[in-house]
Amino acid sequence: MARTPLTGSGYLPHLEQAAADVTAVLQTGDLDAPVPGCAPWRLTDLAHHLGGIHRWARTALVENRAGSETVDDAPRDRDALVAWFRDGADALVATLRDTDPDAPAWGFGPRPRTAAFWFRRQAHETAAHAGDAAASQGASRPYGTELALDGIDEIVGMFLPRQIRLGRIPPLPATLVLEPDEGGRWVLGNGPAATVSGPAEALLLLLWHRIALDDPRLAVEGDRPAADTVLAQALTP
Repeated sequence: MARTPLTGSGYLPHLEQAAADVTAVLQTGDLDAPVPGCAPWRLTDLAHHLGGIHRWARTALVENRAGSETVDDAPRDRDALVAWFRDGADALVATLRDTDPDAPAWGFGPRPRTAAFWFRRQAHETAAHAGDAAASQGASRPYGTELALDGIDEIVGMFLPRQIRLGRIPPLPATLVLEPDEGGRWVLGNGPAATVSGPAEALLLLLWHRIALDDPRLAVEGDRPAADTVLAQALTP
């Protein structure tokens, strides 16, 4: 099945909805609840991280430079935190709407470095952490097939090569083939091979270490130790 790739403004509805979902959790959730998959963070820590990332990305777009990912004066009081988070997300979305995806912008992806990188990266960053925010309250949030397929492609095509290039992990000594139920096929590594299939969302969560390979939604064929070897690596930062 052919996959129509997301581009530019096509990411914005995903970003906006994910930011709104995080805001909703911050408005009513337990701000001190631990965040599964992001230990030792609490929900407030996640909000500070994501709000800082939104501001960092906006600096890259507006000033074409690397800013700071951390914000030292982010509020902890619920009402102030919600307003602070919403302001950062709204400013990022507004900036993206006014930005040509082909415009030059600092980023950490492959060259040429353009604003298009941030349309994609911030949609995924926000959607992933919207799921984390929901999980902190014992709930779940669907990622959606379209964005999940694109997220797999982002990891295989951008994050994994970068992790190897920066020396954070060695070249993968085994091969992991990903075959989403919804279509598409991605290959990571070189050597003994295993194939993992299942819904695109589950495969993406697996790559982000949010679920394990024994999740009932996933099926493994071939060399299971090869799959374990690949998935033990830090495929993403």
